Amino acid sequence: MSKSILAYLMTCLLLCAAVFSGLANTQLAMAKSEETNSLPLIPPWQASPSEEEIQFNCKYPIQSGTSDSSFSFDVDLKYVGGEESQLFNLSAEGPSGWLVRVQQTVAGTKELPAVVLDPTQTYGGEKVVVIAIPPYWVITEPGDYNIRLQAASGDIEGSIDLTARVTARYEFKVKTETGLLNTKATAGKESHLTIVVSNTGTASLDKVMFSSSKPSGIGDEHWNVTFTPDKLEGLKPLEEQEVDVTIKPPAKTITGDYMITLRTNSDPLTSRSPELKIRVTVGTSTKWGWIGAGIIVAVIAGLVVGFRKLGRK
Repeated sequence: MSKSILAYLMTCLLLCAAVFSGLANTQLAMAKSEETNSLPLIPPWQASPSEEEIQFNCKYPIQSGTSDSSFSFDVDLKYVGGEESQLFNLSAEGPSGWLVRVQQTVAGTKELPAVVLDPTQTYGGEKVVVIAIPPYWVITEPGDYNIRLQAASGDIEGSIDLTARVTARYEFKVKTETGLLNTKATAGKESHLTIVVSNTGTASLDKVMFSSSKPSGIGDEHWNVTFTPDKLEGLKPLEEQEVDVTIKPPAKTITGDYMITLRTNSDPLTSRSPELKIRVTVGTSTKWGWIGAGIIVAVIAGLVVGFRKLGRK
């Protein structure tokens, strides 16, 4: 056999071997792919971890409200990596003076000291509610306050930090010193009324300002209402201050009852600005009363003298 024929045969054999090898590798890859696709998909959170642990999940770990609010956090607990259910002791702690406890529901009133967690549960978790209430006997300053939920079963333990964000509440009240909403005044003269402004919020008020609405006067005369001091500055929570209100009706005011309104405003603004409606009973001056009495006496005396003269005739 010639060398050229032998070389041709060797080339054909090598090509056949290469084609067969490629087909075999393709079939093997397809078989592996089908085997992989036939296996059930296991989510990452269902895969068996290397060690036992408790997992926490809170969708809203930061809650905000005023110092008189009750903060609540929904927390999901999940025990993974174990083979049997475990009893986990629960505890929660917060700032000094705060009431912090674990409950089964928001509306519940009983504390939940422990919970049984099943590691074979494939979805979700055991839900608990952490309640945090600031102390009512003091003013809690605005800011972030840390709340910690802990769960433990033997050597397995974990915790999650939650945040109660206390916001400022601006509020104040106004009342008269006597608690009455009426006063007396004399036409043309000043009378005084004391009002008391109290900061009932949880933050200082930079300013409290005053204004009034008054009855219409006669002619060019007008009612005069002034405040001393005319504004308050830096009114702290639970602090109260007195303000003197001077009321002066016009000299020609007719005797009777009149209504004035004392209004307030603040910085920062509050949800409601208090006001007082005061009934002012106006009387005439004592001097004019004596003058009137004198005129009446003079008229009567004149009549008596006149009747006597007529009687002699």
